[in-house]
Amino acid sequence: MRIFASILGASALLASTAAWATDYPTQPVTLVIPYSPGGLTDTSGRLIGERLSEELGQPVVIENRAGAGTTVASNWVAEQEPDGYTIYAAAVSMALNHLIQDEVNYTLDDFTYISGWIDSAFILHVHPSLEVSTMDELLAKIRENPDTYAIGTSGIGAVNHLATEFWVDVGDLDLAIVHYQGGAPARQDLLAGNIDMMFAATLEVLPLLEAESTVGIAVTTRDRLDAAPELPTVEEAMDLDFFEAVFWQTLVTPAGTPDDVVERLRSAMAVVGQDEELRAALAEQGVLLNVTDDEAVVERLATAEDVFGPLLERAAGSD
Repeated sequence: MRIFASILGASALLASTAAWATDYPTQPVTLVIPYSPGGLTDTSGRLIGERLSEELGQPVVIENRAGAGTTVASNWVAEQEPDGYTIYAAAVSMALNHLIQDEVNYTLDDFTYISGWIDSAFILHVHPSLEVSTMDELLAKIRENPDTYAIGTSGIGAVNHLATEFWVDVGDLDLAIVHYQGGAPARQDLLAGNIDMMFAATLEVLPLLEAESTVGIAVTTRDRLDAAPELPTVEEAMDLDFFEAVFWQTLVTPAGTPDDVVERLRSAMAVVGQDEELRAALAEQGVLLNVTDDEAVVERLATAEDVFGPLLERAAGSD
C-alpha cells in the first residue's frame, strides 16, 4: 500500500492561537483510541496526545473503546456532538469494516478529517516453542503439520488481519486464524503459548524480541526497518514480487465540527508533526509520526478499499 505523505506547509506552523475566532478549547479534549490499553495505538496515542495538549492548552484525555475491529469506536464517535471535544485516532480499518461487518452504522462522510497521525509496519513473530528462526523453517513446519498451528490478529479487518490473510494465501498455508479485540490480548496469548504466531506492530514486538520472549521472522514493509535491520522483509524471505501491509491512522472529528475548531486542530497537529523529539521517540519504537493534510488522508482511505477490499471479501466468503 503506497504511503501518501504531504506535510502541512510552514505557514500553518506560524498561525497563533490568537488568530482563531474561537476560544476552543476551554475544557479537556477526549481522544478516542479504538483498541485496548497497552497496544500500539494506545501507547503512541498517549505520547502524541500529551504533545497535542501542550499546543491546545487543555488536557487531552485518552478513552479506549475497543471492539469489532474499531467499529465500536467509529460508530460511537460518529454520533458524538461535533464540537471538537471528541477527537478520534481512527485506523485504516474504518474504511474497510463495512465490507465484512453488519454492525457498521457510519459512512466516511460522518467524519471530518484533521490530519494524518502515525504509520507502523508489522513484524511476524513466533513463540519460541516452534523452534524456528527463519521464514523457510516456519513455512516447512506449518506445511508438515497442517491444521495444527494458530496465528492471532488484533481484530477482523485490522491491517495485521489483512497481512495474515495475504501471507496465508501466498504461502498456501493451513492454520487457524484467531481474532482478538486489540493487540494487547493477542500478545498475551502468544506469550502464553495459546497461539503460535502473529503479525504485530513493531512497537509491540521489539521489546519481546530483545527479551527473547518471541522470535522475529520478517517485516511487512518493502524495505528493511531501521529499528530491526536484521529481519528480512516478507518479500525477501518468500521471494515474492509484492508484499506490503502498513498500519496507519488519521485524526478525525464528527462531521459538522465548526470550521474554526477544525482549523485550530489542524494548526496544532501541524506543530506536533514538526516535533523532532517526539518523532525520534516514536521512531525508536518503529512508529512514523506522519502528520499529513486532510486531502492525503481521504486519498489513503479510498486507496485502502481498492487495495484490500477484494482480499477482505475473499476472506469473509471463506469463513
